[in-house]
Order: sequence, then structure tokens, then C-alpha cells
Amino acid sequence: MNITNVKIFKTSMKGPVLAYANVILDSKIIIRGIRLLQKDGRRFISMPSRRLINSNRKFRDVVNPLNREFRKELTDAIFEAYEEFLKLEE
Repeated sequence: MNITNVKIFKTSMKGPVLAYANVILDSKIIIRGIRLLQKDGRRFISMPSRRLINSNRKFRDVVNPLNREFRKELTDAIFEAYEEFLKLEE
């Protein structure tokens, strides 16, 4: 599966959320609302999630990469697009 496009959206929130991303795969499917986070000097992504019924604190990811290699490819592509986004913002 190829990453066709990554779109970055800035956030007005303070804290660990740097931005949000939408990712298009194979020009056929879109994943919206991936969060770009930075915490304790580490940058990572958080996939879109939803609150589980009858639970105050439990969330479940709606979408997940099925292997470590694709998660790394996705993370690298998103943060590369984020770096380009920051350059354009200057």
C-alpha cells in the first residue's frame, strides 16, 4: 500500500499535540485525524480513536497499521510532511 498524499493541519491546542494529518493511501482511501505528538522529547503519531460505549476512559483506535514496517513508513511520511509544512509557515 502506497502513501499517496499527506495533508497537515495545525492545531490551536497547547500541549503535546503538534498538528493533525490526513493520509491518502493508493489514491483510494483516506485516514483522517491522525495526531502528531511530542512528549518527553519523542515524536510519534496517534491513530484516530473513539470512546468505547459504557466506558469513561477507554478508547480504541479506529485504524491501525498491521506491522511495524508500515507504521514506521507512515510515521516518517507524516513527519516529513510536517517539516515541509513548518517551512511553508515561516
